[in-house]
Amino acid sequence: MALQNGSLLSSDRKCVRSPRMKNHKLIVSQSLIRSYRASIQDELQKHAYNFVLCDPGLPDHPIVYASDGFLEMTGYSRDEVLGRNCRFLQGRDTDKRAIVEIREAIREERDCQIKILNYTKAGKPFWNLFHLAPVFSQQDGRVVHFVGVQLPISSKLAARKDGHLTGLELSFDELEFEEHFDNPSCKNYHLSEEDKQRAFAAVKAVLQELANSSCKGVSSMRSKSFSEGVIPPGFVATSLLLALTRIPHSFVLTDPHLPDMPIVHASLEFLELTGYTREEVIGRNCRFLQGPDTDLAPIEELRSSISEGQTCTVRILNYRKNKEPFWNSLHISPVRNSSGKVAYYAGIQVAVSHSSEEDEGRARMQQLGTLGAIKVAVRSIQTGAVLRKSKTIS
Repeated sequence: MALQNGSLLSSDRKCVRSPRMKNHKLIVSQSLIRSYRASIQDELQKHAYNFVLCDPGLPDHPIVYASDGFLEMTGYSRDEVLGRNCRFLQGRDTDKRAIVEIREAIREERDCQIKILNYTKAGKPFWNLFHLAPVFSQQDGRVVHFVGVQLPISSKLAARKDGHLTGLELSFDELEFEEHFDNPSCKNYHLSEEDKQRAFAAVKAVLQELANSSCKGVSSMRSKSFSEGVIPPGFVATSLLLALTRIPHSFVLTDPHLPDMPIVHASLEFLELTGYTREEVIGRNCRFLQGPDTDLAPIEELRSSISEGQTCTVRILNYRKNKEPFWNSLHISPVRNSSGKVAYYAGIQVAVSHSSEEDEGRARMQQLGTLGAIKVAVRSIQTGAVLRKSKTIS
């Protein structure tokens, strides 16, 4: 399996962590804590499956949990894989069509099951039946994690049978299964119904564990409103999220259609700049960055620009979570979707000195580049199409 912001790329097996994940241990820990109880890792370790959890809301869609079975199967240590995209499992003969199928399933927020050739740390190839499944928040409908289960089907390497499989009644009507390998070297690798059932049962068990351990409500199925075509306020589709996480600058998106224009997305760099966690900022108006010495003039200028639907750049004194003040060159702009309607407001922050033309010029260039990337990402996403294609395990 190889996830890179919704795309999968051929690569060697070096575990390369994104430079934006320099505090990866804390970031990975927060990814789990914000959706599940503190005991989630202990609960997941009870399952003898080969699986990982990946977070599409973090740069490079990294692994945030890896089971003992996965580590034994691949030969990597936990420290080598956490915080890293799992493209390192690919190798020379990994089929590109399988990669495309997984990529599309991620973007469309649906499950898929497919046969794929991966490689261990030692370079040994092994065929596995890979099953991907999204984990949905029941609060806002977002995908909080993807579960990826790997079942070796052509080797005894790390073959594990789990007691959870006994007596399960399984249905495969909703699975999108692909088996179209033309390479003659693949001809001896045939999937049995038992293989498919074991992979499906493993995913089902892990998803149930996540639901049981959730502190905010997660499920393998979207809320009923989604099935009726109703998109909840503040929803951000995975396809948009993956595009936004590729933008390596401090910014937020706010929803002007909701009361008080709350933040619906905050970049990793914004969290690092301000010291807040994602849970502390999502759903809040940006005024929490103001403090006792914040001048009211730039605030009024921002409000006026928003009411008129205009862009605006101000230098404003803001405060980090630890109460430390910093000068912020803040640029705000409406962001339109593919139909031309304002979908979000972008707020792009650059820390600057109190008064410096050089700082101002640098900030302006960074803000324009960031805004351009945000606009391209939002215009390219058709949320309705994603929701129509979305499938879940029942």
